[in-house]
Amino acid sequence: MSVLFAALLGGCPKPHIHHFTTSPPVACPGDEVTLRWETNGPVRLESSPEVAKLGGKDNSGQQTVTISGPTTFRLEVSRVFGLKKEMTESEVLSPPKELEYGIVDAEGQGRFTCSARTGLESSFQLDGSHISPNVRIGQVMNMNVRTLHISKGEASEPVAEGATAPAFEGQPAQGLWRLRVPLDEGESCEDALESVDGRLIIKLQLSCPR
Repeated sequence: MSVLFAALLGGCPKPHIHHFTTSPPVACPGDEVTLRWETNGPVRLESSPEVAKLGGKDNSGQQTVTISGPTTFRLEVSRVFGLKKEMTESEVLSPPKELEYGIVDAEGQGRFTCSARTGLESSFQLDGSHISPNVRIGQVMNMNVRTLHISKGEASEPVAEGATAPAFEGQPAQGLWRLRVPLDEGESCEDALESVDGRLIIKLQLSCPR
């Protein structure tokens, strides 16, 4: 019997988690978040703090739950009578929180446009897959070594290196954020991109309605 059991154990594929996500990863207390997973074996879902109606699940699926604050979700998949296991975690953050967002130039992706008139420009979108619609903006900080023109909706403000912009306070964090660095006199687009190390980053001070 032990030889047969060892053969079965050795021939069974190892537990594998293809993916496990929580969306959105930033949400307010009382918001719904959706867990999605795909594995090659039976799943057990747990959380800290505890969220109702988790527990045993099929090897792939999704579930929407309501959080009460910052929550860590844990997924465990097992094979061969539970003797082989793999585990991973996914965290949902809740404001108040400061998080950095922006654009990083990657080889061949063309994330930036540039001209002598407008300067170095790019944008990024925060949607429901990134952040809850209930999350609001406090301050916005320029994390770059150059003055950065930040725009979102009808609000626009030039922000010096390391300074904060009050123009966006109270706005939803979701939306299209546009970032622009004016060129200095005689400066090329290549030199401007190099001066910011190929990235434009802002830090958002996030909050939730009381």
